[in-house]
Amino acid sequence: MTAPAPSPAPRPPAPPSPLAPRTPESLKKEGSLLLSYGLAAASVVVAFFAQQLLWPYMSSGPFLAFFAAVAFAGWWGGWGPGLVATALSLVTVDYFFLSPLGNWMIHPGNVIALAFFLALSLFVTLLNVRLRRANADRADLLERERASRAAAEYERARLHELFTHAPAHLVIFRGPQHVFELSNPLNSAMLGNPEHLLGLPVREVVPREEVERVARILDHVYATGEPFVGREMPLTLPQPDGSQREYIFDITYTPTHDTHGRVDGIAGFGFDVTDVVRSRARAERLARELSHNEEHLRLLAGASSFLATSLDYKATLRNVVRLAVPTLADWCLIDSALEDGTFQRMEVEHAATEPETFVEPLRSRTTYESGLPKLAGAAPLFHGQPFFIEDFNDDLLPQITSDPERIALLKELRVRSLVVVPLVVGERSLGLLSFVTTHRSGRSYTRADLPFLQELANRAALSLENARLYREAREAVRLRDEFLSIASHELKTPLTPLNLKLQSLRRELDRNPGPVPRELVERYLDVGSRQMKKLAELVNDLLDVSRIAAGRLSLECVSMDLVELVRDVVAAYEGPAARSGSVLQLECTDAVMMGTWDRARLEQVVVNLVDNAIKYGQGRPIHVRLETRDGRAALTVKDQGIGISEESLPRLFGRFERAVSDRHYGGLGLGLYITRTLVEAMGGTVRVESRLGQGSVFTVELPLQAKR
Repeated sequence: MTAPAPSPAPRPPAPPSPLAPRTPESLKKEGSLLLSYGLAAASVVVAFFAQQLLWPYMSSGPFLAFFAAVAFAGWWGGWGPGLVATALSLVTVDYFFLSPLGNWMIHPGNVIALAFFLALSLFVTLLNVRLRRANADRADLLERERASRAAAEYERARLHELFTHAPAHLVIFRGPQHVFELSNPLNSAMLGNPEHLLGLPVREVVPREEVERVARILDHVYATGEPFVGREMPLTLPQPDGSQREYIFDITYTPTHDTHGRVDGIAGFGFDVTDVVRSRARAERLARELSHNEEHLRLLAGASSFLATSLDYKATLRNVVRLAVPTLADWCLIDSALEDGTFQRMEVEHAATEPETFVEPLRSRTTYESGLPKLAGAAPLFHGQPFFIEDFNDDLLPQITSDPERIALLKELRVRSLVVVPLVVGERSLGLLSFVTTHRSGRSYTRADLPFLQELANRAALSLENARLYREAREAVRLRDEFLSIASHELKTPLTPLNLKLQSLRRELDRNPGPVPRELVERYLDVGSRQMKKLAELVNDLLDVSRIAAGRLSLECVSMDLVELVRDVVAAYEGPAARSGSVLQLECTDAVMMGTWDRARLEQVVVNLVDNAIKYGQGRPIHVRLETRDGRAALTVKDQGIGISEESLPRLFGRFERAVSDRHYGGLGLGLYITRTLVEAMGGTVRVESRLGQGSVFTVELPLQAKR
C-alpha cells in the first residue's frame, strides 16, 4: 500500500561546490605576507608612542604596551610577525626605557626582565597562533557544515521531487500502528485524496474491504523485519462515483531501522500493473481463441465433406451427432420440427464418459418441448438465433418442464452448459440441434463458441435439407412412375370397352348389309358415351391439377341453391349406384340453402364424394345429408364400405395419394386433392372420419349467403 505526497516541492537548489581545506595563510583577512610584517612593526611603533605617553605615570611597567603589540602581531600574522614584534619590542624597551637609557648594551640587571618579557611574548604568540588556527579550523568546519547542509538539502529536495513525480506508489509508515509519514500524489489519488493523510494510521485510511489484508502484511514486516514482495496482488478500492474498481499491483514493503538497528517503520513501493496484467490476459485469451478457432476451422473444413458422405436422411442425422460427440459436446440431440409446433426426437449421441442409461429416456421424449420457447422466446426458434445457458442449474428446470420425470432426468444428467441451435434453411425451420456438456467432463461453453456451433448447425441444416430434398425427389419420381402407370391404366380402361363396342358395331355392319337395328346401335352408343364421359373426367382431373399447380385455377361464383345442386347429382348417380348394388339416400333439413359459389366446381366436389362412396361402398347404402350448422352449410356423404386405415388419413387429401391398392380400385388419386382445393378456394373446409372396415364419412362445410 502506498500513499500521496504533500505539496509539490520547489525546484532543488544547485549543488554547492566543494571547498578545499584552508591553511592559516589562506585565512588572512587582507593583504599579503609583507603587510602582516608591516603591521607587526607598526604595532611596535604604536606601542612605543603609547609607552612614551604613559611613561610619566607608569615608569615601573615599560613592557605593558609592547605586550599588546606582540599580542596583536601574533594574533594577526602568526609566528613570523609575532617574533618580529617581540624582537623589536625587546630592542626598543632596552634602548629607550631601561637604564642606562640610550645605550644598546644590555645591563645585567635588565636581563631577567627582558627574558621574562621574551618568555611571555613567546607564550602569548603561541596562544594567539593556536587561537588563530582554532578559529581557522572552526571556520573551515563551519564552511564544511554549511556546504554539507546545502548538499543534503539539495539531495533531500531532489529525492522529494523524485518521490513526488515517480511513476510508482510510494509511502513511508512509522511505528507499530503504521502511521503515514510520507505518501506521494499518485498514491494519495488512489486512496481518494483524504484530508490530513499524514499522521493517520493505515487502518483509518485503507478501505475496510482491504484493510485487514494490508494491515496483516505490514504487521508481519514490522514484527519480523523481513521484507515483503507481492506480485500481481489485487486491490479493490472505491471510486469517487461510488463504484468499486479492482487494481493489480506489484508491491514491496521494506522495513526501516533507527540508529540502534531496531525496526521503526516501513517503506512501501507499489507499481500499478493492472493494464499490463489485463493486456496479458487479453493476449492469452486471444491466443486461446485463435487456437480454438483454428481447431474449429479444421472441424468445419471436414464437416461439409463428412456430412455429404450420404444423402440418406437418417444417415445424415447420424453423421451430425457423430460429428459433435465427443469433440464438441458430451451429448448431442436432434429434434425434428412438426407442423403443430412441437418437436420429435430423432437422434441422441453421447460421449463414452456419459451413462448409457440416459439414452433411451432422452430418445423417447423431448425434455424441453414446452419450456424452451418460454426461456428463449419465439424468435430464436424461427430466426436462426441460438439459445445459450452457460451455467445450467436446477433452478431453471421448472421453467423448462413441469414433468417430474423430465426434471429428475435432467438432474441426473448433470448438465453444465446447453446450446440449442435452430436448424434453419431459408425461412424453413427443420428442427433443433442441441449441444450439451456435463459436470462429468468439466467442459462448458462460452459465447465465443456460439458462432462456431451455429455455423456447424447451418451446415448440418443444409445437409439435412439436401437429404430431405433427395428423399422427396426420389419419392416424387416414385409417385410419378406410379401415377404414369395408373394414368395409362385408367386412360385405357374407358378406351378398351369403347374400342370393343366399335369393333362389334363394325362386325354387325359387315354381317348385315342392310340397316342395323336401332336398339343395338343405341346400346353401343350408351356404352360409348359412358366411357367417353369417364375419359373426359380423367382428362379434366389432370387439367385441374395442372391449373392448381400453376396457380391458374379460377372460380365464377354466383348466387345459387345448394339443395337443388345436390338433388340433381344424387338423381344422376342413382343409376351407377344401383349398378354397384348401393342405394343413394338423400336427407335435407332445409328446402333452400343459398350461397355464392362456382356451380360447376361445387358440382364437381359433390360428384367426387358421391362417386368415391359408390366405388368403395361395397354395395351398401350410401347416406347423403345436407343441413345447416352454425350458419354454414354442411354436406355429409357416408358409406359403409372398406374404410380407411388410420395411418392413411393424414395424407388422404394429398396429390396422387391413394389409400387403397391400384390393382383392386381404379383412379388417379386426384379426386380428393381437387375436392379439398376447390372447397378451400370457396371458403369452406373438408374432413374425413373413417376406420378400416367400418366405412367413411366425408363432411364439407361452406359459408352460406347472409340473409337480408
